[in-house]
Amino acid sequence: MRFLALAARLLATVAILLVAIWVAGAIWYQGPAALALRLALIALSLAAVAFALTCLWRRRLAWVAAYAAAFAGMLIWWSTIQPSANLEWSPEVAQTVTATIDGDIATVAHVRNFAFTSLDLPTSPATLTWETRRYDLTQVDGLDVISLYWMGPAIGHTYFSFTFKDGTALVFSAEIRKEKGEPYSPIAGFFKVFELAILAGDERDFIGWRVYAPNEDIQMFRTNASPAEARALLEGLLKLGNEVAAHPRFYNTLTANCTTEIWLLADHLGAGLPLDWRTVLSGYVPDYLYDLGRLDTSHTLSQLRDKGRLQGRAKAALEQGLTGAAFSKALREGVPRPMPAP
Repeated sequence: MRFLALAARLLATVAILLVAIWVAGAIWYQGPAALALRLALIALSLAAVAFALTCLWRRRLAWVAAYAAAFAGMLIWWSTIQPSANLEWSPEVAQTVTATIDGDIATVAHVRNFAFTSLDLPTSPATLTWETRRYDLTQVDGLDVISLYWMGPAIGHTYFSFTFKDGTALVFSAEIRKEKGEPYSPIAGFFKVFELAILAGDERDFIGWRVYAPNEDIQMFRTNASPAEARALLEGLLKLGNEVAAHPRFYNTLTANCTTEIWLLADHLGAGLPLDWRTVLSGYVPDYLYDLGRLDTSHTLSQLRDKGRLQGRAKAALEQGLTGAAFSKALREGVPRPMPAP
């Protein structure tokens, strides 16, 4: 019994410390604008934590319960913070994808097709192009997964690119919807700082832009998703885009980012809702797909990474002025494509 009581107090201590970290972050990112007041509230919360822990170990549980009640009040305040659809957005996320599907025809609005010439956002209205496109869903040909790495193998951003029989492609990306001039912070992404954006765009835009970041590594992996599976996932992403546009959601560094797309991918490829750490550390999504047998397993994963690197191909395609299907074809030269799954 003594051991159980000690274990219970240790678990409660860990829980209180985790709560303390979350509370401090919530106050820092969502508390009063005045820095001095935020710091004072954080100091007060830490003092309350120290008092609660002292009471826990002295078995004054009524005060621990009071701390729990105060935390419940914090959660009520937290629930009142709602995402917005009407802020001054950064140009690259000013629009989010929406679509209507009539039978086999999808009319996709807000397809981004910017003409980037550097990492800086273009400023000329002529280069900030949002298009409405019509797609015949019976012409969906396949699905490619593109992983963008900028800080090691564990952390990556995942794009889904749907190919059509005429050689064109449509890319999807789940990203933060930054306000103008707003810096990105992965820590802030846990605290309702950013809204979520579901974007669709042209490969010359989404992939060509990364050419201007030579230290990044962008890799394409062609999957064996059947046309029917690819179409189902495409329709799922269009539905998700409509939902997010109609009912804004917060981005979350852990649970509501490109991982949202990966769970949709796994579900539509028949893997169900995966309990796999690689769906959170999205840099390892190719490893996950390889183990599922969804990539070309006649090559090693290392070989697929080498053959799928896009920086050089994308740069050459841009220099040649390629667009549309020609640009997409150039990206895929030499990238192994497995036979469709039965």
